[in-house]
Amino acid sequence: MTETDKTPPDVIVADRQLIVCQGLGSLVAQIPEVRLGPFATDMASLRKALSERPGPVIVVLGVRLADADLARALDMLRRDYARAMVVVVAEESEFAFIRSAIKAGAHGICMMDQILTNLPRILGHLIEGHSILPIEVLKRLSGEQTDALTRREHEILGLLVDGLTNFQISARLGLSENTIKYYLKAIYQKLDVNSRGGAIAKYVAGTY
Repeated sequence: MTETDKTPPDVIVADRQLIVCQGLGSLVAQIPEVRLGPFATDMASLRKALSERPGPVIVVLGVRLADADLARALDMLRRDYARAMVVVVAEESEFAFIRSAIKAGAHGICMMDQILTNLPRILGHLIEGHSILPIEVLKRLSGEQTDALTRREHEILGLLVDGLTNFQISARLGLSENTIKYYLKAIYQKLDVNSRGGAIAKYVAGTY
């Protein structure tokens, strides 16, 4: 066994709100099988933290960073840091993000209201090489219809939730404003709403 194999994983806690990172970090620090790494609030600090850790690493990831939604963060992790294991932490009201996180290959899901009991257990399973999804999450997903939204539509909805205008979304994604309007029209039809507010409410609640 190499020295790297013996090294306990570093846990990087990433969320747009530093206070959330600190709260999760205080829990991670009490788990003897892992080492608490730095906090990350945006893509640059997450990349830096990962680049500085060549050994085993686990990212505890909230549904948004300051400059990226969950889909974009997971895409970056899968593409550039495939060795990192990822646990997504979300509130019950953010269940739509859980669905997309599982599709994007997250290794574990932890609901915020069960964080004290479930996060240590999930990290323990990851250390042993096992992914873990809470049974209540699996039951809820298995009872739902297939997600009708495309990945791009999830991305646009995530930016809507963050309060970006059509112009800001077009700039962020490198698309024209007319293309964004086309996507929004398709999203409204799929969600059976006729306004941005209605789309945001349904998306955040996961009721689509």
